[in-house]
Amino acid sequence: MNSRERMLAILIGTVVVGVVGIVGIHWVLGQFASRKAEMIRLADETKKFKLQATAGQIASQKLAAFEAKSFPKTPEIAKTLYQDWLLTELETAGLAKTKVAYQSTYNEKGLYAKQLFNVSAEGTLPQLVDFLHAFYSRDWLHRITNLSIVPTKDNHKLLQIGLTLDAVSLVKAKDFADLEMRTSERLALASRDEYHQAIVARNSFGPVNNAPKITVSGGAAQNVFLGRTAEVTVKGTDPDPLDKVQYRLVDSDSPDAKLDPITGKLTWAPKAEGKYEFVVEGIDDGNPRKPSQQEKIVLNVTPQPPEDKLAFDDAKYTALVAVLDLDGKGEVWLHRRAAEQIVKLHVGDQFEVGSIKGTVAEIGEFDFSFDSGEQRRKLAKGDFLIQAKAVARPPAAASAPVSSSQAELPVQAKGEDRAS
Repeated sequence: MNSRERMLAILIGTVVVGVVGIVGIHWVLGQFASRKAEMIRLADETKKFKLQATAGQIASQKLAAFEAKSFPKTPEIAKTLYQDWLLTELETAGLAKTKVAYQSTYNEKGLYAKQLFNVSAEGTLPQLVDFLHAFYSRDWLHRITNLSIVPTKDNHKLLQIGLTLDAVSLVKAKDFADLEMRTSERLALASRDEYHQAIVARNSFGPVNNAPKITVSGGAAQNVFLGRTAEVTVKGTDPDPLDKVQYRLVDSDSPDAKLDPITGKLTWAPKAEGKYEFVVEGIDDGNPRKPSQQEKIVLNVTPQPPEDKLAFDDAKYTALVAVLDLDGKGEVWLHRRAAEQIVKLHVGDQFEVGSIKGTVAEIGEFDFSFDSGEQRRKLAKGDFLIQAKAVARPPAAASAPVSSSQAELPVQAKGEDRAS
């Protein structure tokens, strides 16, 4: 083999080795690419399985949460408990003419039973807000699908209310005798009062509300006596004929003072002399509620005046209970009820009972006459002494003998003499 043949053989061998090398490299690279694709596919499937597992866990958690919120799985039990709860909340809100009617039950593929209810009631907007707040405060599987509000023709404050509600029972839920009062976290505002401010204050169903006015009976400044209960009445008027006024004690110099929110009567028993101030206001029940201007009541406490001895008049409670003829001698019995005593009098006897003072002038068959000062008065049987009527004094009465005897007063009646 000459040199030219040798060079050709070397060249051919080099080409063959290169081709084999290139084919080998491509095969190796193909194997790496295939393995990488397989790894990516397996990683994707693993990720998918993990997502499915996570979704399954989330679904299980949600299902468990729904089961906790579910009504009893037995529809009849759920219907009874839910109807009772609705009626209770409607009554608590103050709504009237309430009616809760079961409509139907819808079953979904053996997963849950949905019961439909219709509710009708009559009430004010604040009462409706109270019920809706109570409804959405419960974390149950229930919802309001329709709400209708229609003001009555003669009273804009009174609303005719209609609601359609759903209540769901999961088939995997448990049966129980009482509803668990679960608290919902879906309310946007923190308190019921905030909903009143946001909804009731807009007064969507009536005219603009006007504030009431109040006055104080007897004037804003009055004198009261130490040791006696003071009573002052606050009276309110409202330009809106449908509104009612209640009363509130805003400020008081004495914690013992009480103001009746309905009657407006302020009662207070002072314990020391001095000047005491009380601030009151009236509040109507319009939408929104509006207060009146505040009024200041000033009570000047002074010492108690001397007791009036005739503050209790015994003559008002002393009655003529008997007119007797004892051996031709007339006798009358006066029953002093306050002391449970009988006073026996004859013609010429002097007596003094309470504010009445006199001398017995005549004793008739069913009455007797007595002279009191310059006046003659007659008292009929069964009447009280204070009811004795003035009569004309007969001419002979001036010369009639007057006994110097005086009735002993009071005379304690004996057992057989005590009036029944």
